Amino acid sequence: MRFLLLAVLLACPAAAHAQDDKRARWEAMTPAERARVVENFQRWKAMPPERRAELKESHRRFSALPPEEKQALRQRWKRFQKLEPAQRERLRERFRRLKEMAPEKRERFLRERREMREQRREQRGDRGERRERREGGPKRRGR
Repeated sequence: MRFLLLAVLLACPAAAHAQDDKRARWEAMTPAERARVVENFQRWKAMPPERRAELKESHRRFSALPPEEKQALRQRWKRFQKLEPAQRERLRERFRRLKEMAPEKRERFLRERREMREQRREQRGDRGERRERREGGPKRRGR
């Protein structure tokens, strides 16, 4: 195995440079960071190939997103992590049920949910406009 790696490194200087970069990053890590990397690697190796393929595809899709969408997803993930464990588990269960729905039913559910959110936004906007008119409009006598 080492012979093969050496042969690849000698044949491809770019691969050797990449290897040097990885070594430098590794050496710059704290012991706790190294332990986390090793633990993650072990978990990765223990995963079934199907799960690894799913994660690779998720990573590929995430990498293809525009920066603003990536940032929005990161912010949602941070909000999710701040939730209480019971709340996170409820959301995971809802997501599992959503994933298990037939595609047509799931799409209908998501479309209806988007429509409801849009209606709530419009209603809040209407209340906000009425409040602004009330507060910014002419003052009534006697008040």
